[in-house]
Formats: sequence, C-alpha cells, structure tokens
Amino acid sequence: MLINHRAISLVTVVRRKEQKLMASWSTRLNVERLNQGMPLISADPSSWDSGFTLNPTAVLLERSPRNDEIIKGMLGRHDLDDPLLGNGVVAIFYRGIPEQKAGLPNLRSSVGLAVFTPDLQLLKRYAYPVLVPTDDPMGCDYNGIEDQRVTKIGDTYYMVYCGYNPRLSRRHNIRICIAESKDLVHWTKLGPVRGSVNNIPNKDAVILPQPVDGNYIMLHRPCVGWQGSLSIALAVSDSPTGEWHDLGTIIRPRRYPQYYASWVGAGSAPIPLGGNRFLADYHTGNYYANGERDYFAGYAVLNFNRFDINRPEAVVESRCDNVLMPETCYELNSPWPHDKTLNCVFPCGSYEYRDDIILVYGGADAYVLAAKLNRGELVSRLEEMCCCSVRNDGHSHRGIRLNRPHTGTNRKHRRATLADGAA
Repeated sequence: MLINHRAISLVTVVRRKEQKLMASWSTRLNVERLNQGMPLISADPSSWDSGFTLNPTAVLLERSPRNDEIIKGMLGRHDLDDPLLGNGVVAIFYRGIPEQKAGLPNLRSSVGLAVFTPDLQLLKRYAYPVLVPTDDPMGCDYNGIEDQRVTKIGDTYYMVYCGYNPRLSRRHNIRICIAESKDLVHWTKLGPVRGSVNNIPNKDAVILPQPVDGNYIMLHRPCVGWQGSLSIALAVSDSPTGEWHDLGTIIRPRRYPQYYASWVGAGSAPIPLGGNRFLADYHTGNYYANGERDYFAGYAVLNFNRFDINRPEAVVESRCDNVLMPETCYELNSPWPHDKTLNCVFPCGSYEYRDDIILVYGGADAYVLAAKLNRGELVSRLEEMCCCSVRNDGHSHRGIRLNRPHTGTNRKHRRATLADGAA
C-alpha cells in the first residue's frame, strides 16, 4: 500500500496548529514536564507489567510519626535516616498490563506501586501488583482494575476504580468499585460501591479528600447516551463506602470544531482550596471524524457554597479544558493496539509540593509521566476566568445541603433522562 507522507505531515501540522490555538486562548500557563519528559514508569519486559503502564494516581506522605511507619513498610526499611527521605515520599499507583497470558483476557489491568521522593527520584518499584482482578469469570473486575484513584480520609486510604467485565449485562459490565487500606500496600476489596451511581454503567470516579457540610462527595462519569454527551457528575454519601446517591451533571463537554465528538471525565482527588472550594483536574477526550482520538487535561474550581439541587453545575466556579495537551513522543501515537491513532494526556493523580502542583498522568496509554504547575498561577488564572464569565451568571446560589438525596420532581426527571440515554 502506498502512503502519502506529505498528506500525513500536512494533517499533523494542521492539528498541531489547532492545539496551539486552543492553548493560546485557554491558559497561557507555564507547564513544565518533569524527568525531561521521559517516563517515570514504563513497561518492564521481565516483570508482570510487561505490556503497558499507564494512568497513575499519587499519594504524598509527608514525614510524621504515623506516616513514617507507612513509609518504612513500603520501603522495607527499619529507619528513615536517608537524606532523600527528608521530605517524605510519594506512592504512585498505576495500571499495569502484562503481555497476553493464555487463558486470561487480553489487556487485563492490575494495580502496580512505585515509591518516589516528592521530586520524583525512584526509591522502589514493586515486583508484583498490589491489587489484582478477581479469578471469578463473573466477578465485577475479572477483565481488569482500571484507572484507580486514591483518597485519604482519616487514617484510611480508599482506592476507587473501574471494574470491567464484558461477560456481565451491559448495565453492570462497567462499575465503580472500591478498596481500602491502612498502609498503601495491603488492600481489601469492598466490591462495587453501593448506591444509585451503579444503577448504570459508570467509571472515572474519585472521592474528595474532605467532607462538605458533613457529607462525602464523589465525582463520577456515567457511561450512558452518545459518546459526545458523556459528562462529570456529582454524588453524595454519609460514608466513604456509600451508599452513594447521584445528584446530577456538573461538567459537560465543550464542542471543538476540529472534533466529531468530545467528552469529559474526572481526574485525581481534588485539592482543597479552603472554604468548601476545591481544585479539580479532569480529562477531555475527543474523536476526529476518522476515529482518531486526542485526550488533554484541564482544571476546574469547584465551589460547594454555590450548590443548588436544581442546578448542580453551579458548583463549577470556573474551568479550563486545555491546560496540558499531548505534544511529546510519549504522549503521541500510542503503541497500544488501537485501530486508530491515539494521542493522550490522561490525569489521574496529583499532589502539592512546595509552591507547585505535581500532576502525574498517563501518556499515550502506555507510560507514566509527570508535569509541574505553579499552584498560585493556576488558581489565579482560573479565578480570572471566573470573574470574566461564571460569576455573572444571573443565578443565586443556596449553599450545599446534602444530608439526604433529593427525591422531588426535578431529581426524578434527571434520573429518567440518564436512563433514557442508556444504549
């Protein structure tokens, strides 16, 4: 087959110009890719994760009596006198996928663990996964534990992940599942989360690290309706383990002229800003008309003082979709066996270190990468965007009242809309 290399290069140039234009009117932020843009973690041909490593989440453990015991356990050390450990460590959990194993589903994900210093010097990479799919062919995560996010609440770490099993009915083959741990190494699965969030296919879930007015908050992404309508929704519970009650959509995808369809999904555990406000990263996925895809990372400020049960989207004080775009060789042209080209920046983890936010993300569905943003600059830019647009929306905001799920007419209509959109 003859390949028109000139046509391919022209398409690439046009798309890069479109991405630069999007970036120029979005943030104009200084984003520094860490480790010289090289992967922090990539597939190890001689280990269990010999295929792909992707979509990491991160937990920062600063030095304290309680955290020191966890750090010792993770590193297998009796003391922490090493100067590298002076500022604590970062635990990075990632999707690890082996090459095909006979008798098991293809591209079956488990969760791996690697421990780094806060400035991302590798200290230890575990030779085995810390959470694996069930051996039950009808279990909720038999085909994989995908896109995990970890949140610390009290002395417990909660890992929320997508459990995938296409053998189950369409209503239950993609579900939000949860596991818990006290030491970040030994995890206990609790199964699919309880509540209405799992009445439909659902994924990309993450729990906020602090309750709001005594209620725990989850971001999630129902998988119903047309691909170009998939949106981030809000759920509430009186416990991190549920029951979780869906309250409706808060972030919908924007439309971009170069794409056939765009959608959004939640990222890492949102960072508290104080006063019931949180800084949340998320991804936007996009299809070109020919089936190729781009994913990029954005940020939003969520202000729960603005919550209105009839307009849950009012919590979004400001947002910017295009903070980090796929540009490097580890973000473009995925080696994953997709039918079409995939260029991907997929955020699942972040932490604050000094004056910066360290964003860890999956690159091209194959690598674990990281970037650094100045926290003050990012928040200021989002607040400027808020002043220009969102605050002048003409609506009053009632503050959050989430002690019981709303059961009135508007709530019922919202659930019916989700159900009607299921394919």
